[in-house]
Amino acid sequence: MLSRQMQKGFRCLMWGGALSAPPEKNHEWSIKPWWGEFRDRDHERAFLGQHATLVAGQLQLALLVWAVLLLIFAIPDYLALGASADFYKLLMMRLFSVAIILGLFIAVGVNSLLAIKGRWISLVEVVAITLFMLVYLYRPDIVSWTITVSLLMILGVLALVPNRLMTAVPVAFYMAVLTAAVLMYLGRLDPREFIGLLVVFCLPIGIGWAGALRANVLQRKQFALFQQSQQLNTELIREIEMRKRLQEQLQHQATTDALTGLNNRHQYEHLFAHELSRSLRQQQPMSLAIIDLDHFKQVNDTWGHSAGDEVLRKVAQLCRDNFREVDILGRLGGEEFVVMLPDTALEQAIAVGQRFIDKLAATPIDIGSQQIQVTATMGVITRQANETSLEGLIKRADEALYKGKAAGRNRVMPG
Repeated sequence: MLSRQMQKGFRCLMWGGALSAPPEKNHEWSIKPWWGEFRDRDHERAFLGQHATLVAGQLQLALLVWAVLLLIFAIPDYLALGASADFYKLLMMRLFSVAIILGLFIAVGVNSLLAIKGRWISLVEVVAITLFMLVYLYRPDIVSWTITVSLLMILGVLALVPNRLMTAVPVAFYMAVLTAAVLMYLGRLDPREFIGLLVVFCLPIGIGWAGALRANVLQRKQFALFQQSQQLNTELIREIEMRKRLQEQLQHQATTDALTGLNNRHQYEHLFAHELSRSLRQQQPMSLAIIDLDHFKQVNDTWGHSAGDEVLRKVAQLCRDNFREVDILGRLGGEEFVVMLPDTALEQAIAVGQRFIDKLAATPIDIGSQQIQVTATMGVITRQANETSLEGLIKRADEALYKGKAAGRNRVMPG
């Protein structure tokens, strides 16, 4: 059973974790080729939510630069127009644009999630771009220069202002078409030049889109790899914990008697040998006791083997409750138990053993709706100065046990 569980754990580790597909080949993490966003909406929301604070800081910086540039370019307007009505109209346009830009700046500072909602950024851009068209109307002397600025603004909309591509690209096309339309309205372009200017505007749109798309895809691939590594780490931790539990189960099965929960023969012999070696090395006393349940065959014959098993479990629990923590308990076999009492002389071992025998005799064991009265006989010996063999100690304790049975049972018999 345990080996099958371990094999299952290894399969989970190999196929569910270490060999998972990279993001670009894993449909769960696939990215839209035109917009650079995850196809899975939950993944996209998780990505945007994790980057909201960073994007908010970048957006605030871009908005601040935008507002400062709008105010700075009021200086050339004044130098060209003086304190004229046209200058004040352009100044009002710039101040209104700065006001809505700073409004978004403050709103993003209060709620960083606004930075990942492209509609608010795009709305501010559309209003500011529309107002910017007044420059063509009131500064016809610098049309060529203003067209160059428009080209840079289109590039900035896509590459410099953090925004979702699916909302930024329409804004860029809006500015291109609006600029060409205004110039045609002012009589600066004929229909052929209108088409030509739109083609020219497609250059910054294409460059900005390609650059923003590349950045979006790379960021999301990194996010996907990070999430998959986190998932793999979680799976590895789970596998490690499972292996530890399996190891503990194996260790428990290898050292514990399945019925009583006491040390099995292999384990108690190992522990006994260690204590015997220490007793010999330090010249300390050490006692050993064997416990045998009286007339246990009658329990099986009368109540059945399941009742007998329950009696053995209850007796084992009484052993744990009444012997000392330093004492080593084990199931010798059948209805026999063995106890090693380190650093314990014979008189003290007899007292400890008698306390257990009395407690067992005074404790009825519940079997269903009935109670069974169980007694036991114990043979106790202490290591003699010339004894170095564990087998010899067990043999002497067994001899003392049989003397106790011959003397009437339900007693502690020293040997």
